[in-house]
Amino acid sequence: MFARFALRDVVFLAVVAACLLAVSFLVVPLVIALPIPGIRSLAPSLFYGLLLAVALLKVRQPGTLVIVVFFVGLVLLMMSWVMFATNVIAGVLAELIALAVFRSYQRTNAVLLAAGLYMPLTALVSLGIGTVVGGPTIAHFLANPWVFVPVLGGTALLSFTGAWMGLRLGQELRVAGVLRA
Repeated sequence: MFARFALRDVVFLAVVAACLLAVSFLVVPLVIALPIPGIRSLAPSLFYGLLLAVALLKVRQPGTLVIVVFFVGLVLLMMSWVMFATNVIAGVLAELIALAVFRSYQRTNAVLLAAGLYMPLTALVSLGIGTVVGGPTIAHFLANPWVFVPVLGGTALLSFTGAWMGLRLGQELRVAGVLRA
């Protein structure tokens, strides 16, 4: 099921991971002071959806999403093991869901699903890990889901919008001859 990745594909995925980190490091500090759970997933979700869709269009192999989020997670591990765990678990879940539904990334709907699900899953996984690690602070947000549910909905909307934009961009790049599988 898992094919070997060419070195050029791994390098491309590492560049995508670097772009995702650059976007995160620019956008997340703008919202980090807001005491709203999931807001750190909402801010960069449009860009994550777009870049992940382009990565999945270029490298249409199972494991592509996991490789990208593992590269992102390695940098985040230097800041917090929770961020590493959140990203890797959400990436694995998004990949498993997309592959369970479509079995491969050959269809564009599979790319849309995987790229669109990743950021909402990071918010959910973060809440789950925060419940175990954070204790009473997170319990307050679980008691009042009206705060988290709109943020999760916004994250999903922006992420899937970004993934759709990434599909359109990938098609244009493919027609132009820039994006070859």
